[in-house]
Amino acid sequence: MAQRPFQTGAIINLSSGESSKDVVICTVPANKRFHVKFLGINGFGQPNQPLFYAVHVTTGSRLGIYPIAPPGVAEIAEAEFPARYFGSQEVMLYADPGSDLLFTVARKDTTGNIRVFIDLCGILADVGARRQTDH
Repeated sequence: MAQRPFQTGAIINLSSGESSKDVVICTVPANKRFHVKFLGINGFGQPNQPLFYAVHVTTGSRLGIYPIAPPGVAEIAEAEFPARYFGSQEVMLYADPGSDLLFTVARKDTTGNIRVFIDLCGILADVGARRQTDH
């Protein structure tokens, strides 16, 4: 099975008044499987406004939703985004060939703008082809 390192990412922007949004991080190539090994989140938003994050992955034709809880919070000197939410973690997720990896950001208080970056890295592996001797 051929394998190669793979990294991808996405950005979600929530404007004041928006409570949640999904974005397709990537579509796995039809002949590959994405073995996600590590993810990182850098969010920029409003103080005392908790954010919910989740990655949606289809494995074995079943959609799984995996919430993420980055531990870092810091105030920063930025007028539009005075709070930073950040963290990274090791994961073991497998995405089916041809499936979309989705990322969700949600919040209860919709005051102010939010910008969240997610990065995923892992291995893009060939899907095992049927051998010629199999009948």
